[in-house]
Amino acid sequence: MKDEDAVRHLQQSDNYRVLERLNPPARYLNGEPATARIGLVIDTETTGLDTTADTIIELGFVAFSYDAGSGRIYEVLHNYDGFEDPGAPLSDVVKQLTGISDAMVAGQRLDDAEIETWLKKADLLIAHNAAFDRPMLERRLPLAAEKNWACTFCDINWDAEGIASRKLDYIACRLGYFFDGHRAVVDAQATLHLLTRAMPISGRAAMALLLENAREQRCRLFAVGAPFEKKDDLKARGYRWLADVSVADRFGKSKKGVWSTVVAGADISAEEQWLQATVYDGKPAVFVRRDIPPRDRYSVREFLPEAVSR
Repeated sequence: MKDEDAVRHLQQSDNYRVLERLNPPARYLNGEPATARIGLVIDTETTGLDTTADTIIELGFVAFSYDAGSGRIYEVLHNYDGFEDPGAPLSDVVKQLTGISDAMVAGQRLDDAEIETWLKKADLLIAHNAAFDRPMLERRLPLAAEKNWACTFCDINWDAEGIASRKLDYIACRLGYFFDGHRAVVDAQATLHLLTRAMPISGRAAMALLLENAREQRCRLFAVGAPFEKKDDLKARGYRWLADVSVADRFGKSKKGVWSTVVAGADISAEEQWLQATVYDGKPAVFVRRDIPPRDRYSVREFLPEAVSR
């Protein structure tokens, strides 16, 4: 029996799901986009998880054309994958996780000129965990700080699509394909592929949802001076404790450590009301709001003190 016949046979039954190995195509759609834009899906492998101290050991990206109106993805324009020697032996954990050895990175350096050529061309940079990849990339290539970013991990509501995990390999399986992960360009190709897929519940293409959410107004709220006994309420609401961030309140007083969350446009007013009523018990609110333009999203600039006190 041919593979195609076997797949067709299995798909006729509700007892099986068939996954296809990802073979990245050179083109997803024929023709040209009505409002052409260039996107870059970027992935990094690093010496660790500290975005302020660890370094990139592998960077991969896929450049592609898309239509700004519909989100349809057309052509793969360029693939890049390169290693960089961190100047010290890799840890066993990094070697096991990434499959990268000391020999693979020895004497290697990223091709700055090639990467920057495509960074300049790109209208949008995309990563599956932009809150990690963006700070890492900005430290290594400051040009990345000038670009708008989106995140397939955060800017698509996977729960609403019935996908319980945001891990890239899990999402791929739910969308009908699999890949050999933990290499930068392969993960970038897998991320681009998911952006072309129709979502299981809404039926919309993932790229259309990503663009819609990436364009939405957002702000970061800092619950400055929140009472200790309110920590469970804040945590349950989705706030994170930022131990190393200091934000001054409206009286100019600053203390290290603050509860914070990002809120989308339609929910900002309701969230501010919740903070005042629940966290500050109706007393004059001292929380701080910082609007996040697309160029600052997922950057460390989200946490800079140019904020508006409320």
